[in-house]
Formats: sequence, C-alpha cells, structure tokens
Amino acid sequence: TDALRALAQQQQAGALTMEGIGANRTILDPRLHMARPAAGQQQAAKVLHDLLARDEAPAPTTLQDPLSIRCMPSIHGALIEAIGQARQAVEIELNAAADNPLVLGDDGLVLSTGNFHTASLALAFETLGLAIAQCAAASAARFIQLTGSGRNGLPKYLSPVGGASAGLVPLQKTVTSILAAIRHKANPVMLDFLAVSEGVEDHATQTPLAVAKCAGMIALWRRLIAFELMAAAQAIDLRDGFTLAPRTAAIHT
Repeated sequence: TDALRALAQQQQAGALTMEGIGANRTILDPRLHMARPAAGQQQAAKVLHDLLARDEAPAPTTLQDPLSIRCMPSIHGALIEAIGQARQAVEIELNAAADNPLVLGDDGLVLSTGNFHTASLALAFETLGLAIAQCAAASAARFIQLTGSGRNGLPKYLSPVGGASAGLVPLQKTVTSILAAIRHKANPVMLDFLAVSEGVEDHATQTPLAVAKCAGMIALWRRLIAFELMAAAQAIDLRDGFTLAPRTAAIHT
C-alpha cells in the first residue's frame, strides 16, 4: 500500500515535470505502448496520459526529452509489476502452512519440511527495492534536469531573479545524497548469511531485512518526489502564460 501511494505521488510529480519542462507528450500515445506487451508500462502510460489530458496539447519544446522523462512509463511500469509480484508472494505466505515439522492430520503423519523458507518472498522484495530505486533515480535525474542550465527555455537554475543567483542548484546536493541512501539500501541482502546450528542451517533468506529496507527506501523516495514536485511547480510558475491540464493544475495548486 505504501509503495502504491508513493507511486501515485511519483506519477503526479512526473506529469507536473512534463508540464514544466515542456516535454513531448507523444511518448504517451497508447499505440506506442500497445507495441510493447508490458502491462505495467501500459498502465503507467495511461495514468500519465490521463493526468495530462486536455483539449489541445501544447507544442513540445523538444523532439526527444532525456530518458528520465521519455522512459517514465517503462520505469513506473516496472515498479507496478514488482509491486504485483510482492503482493503475490505475501499472499502465498499468508495462506501457507510453514510449520516444521508439519502435521498431516488426515494422514496421521508428522513430517519434516522446509516450507518456512521464504526465498520467493525475499526475492520479491529485493526486486521491489530495485524497482523503487529505479523510480527514485529517475526522479532525481528529472530534478537535476529542471534545475540545470536553462533547458527548454526555462530560466537558469530555475532562478526567478537571474544574475548570479544559484536558484535551486544547491538542492541538487541534497537530492543526490538522498538517492545515494536509496541506492545503498537497494543492495541485495538475501545472500548475506553464514551457516549456523552446526551446519544444519546453512542457508537463509534474510526476508525481514529485505522487507524492512523497502520501507526505508519508500520513505526516502517520497522526499525525492517532494523535491521534484517543488522544482516542477517552480518551472511552471516561470513559464509566462502557460496553461496546465485540469488535473495537473490541481496538483500544482
């Protein structure tokens, strides 16, 4: 649930960035995404398309935007798929008999089992963590694009006063620091174990660590989303006479 909420916020921030930077919206054409049978990507593209929907789309300021913008449906779609896999893995465990030994009452047997070993659950959350890190990295990249040296006709550093003003550039250091923390947490933990119990327990999944680090990554990712929203809103404010789509206007306010 937390990951889905953060993803919804990320898609709103991404849409606002597309407005602020004057991105080419043809990347959201449903026909492009039907050509790649990736359900998550198609779903993500539709969300962005709907957020930006209006009677007449503004002319793009460039033909091809940076990949952190152009590939948003693919990046967000991968996270949608990873969330689905994590949910499925959790549901399996919630409905599983993981006792050892396992009592088979109908057969009058008590058998040793390895059903407690949650390798699939750990792997699902490791994958989820990597997908979150991908989204976070793209969000950080878009922030740097927005606050850079006047891309797509925007004032340098998104400074409303110009001159020697550093604008929002100092915040790039904060953004990269947060991303570094996310990338650190994204490193897999499920292979970090030693044999214990006289070598009987010589394999482990580290599932609690894999789940816990995802929670920490989501909290950090939300901070990056906030930075992106701030920069995108500033970019929009600095575009004279620019009219937003109804849904992005609601996000902006």
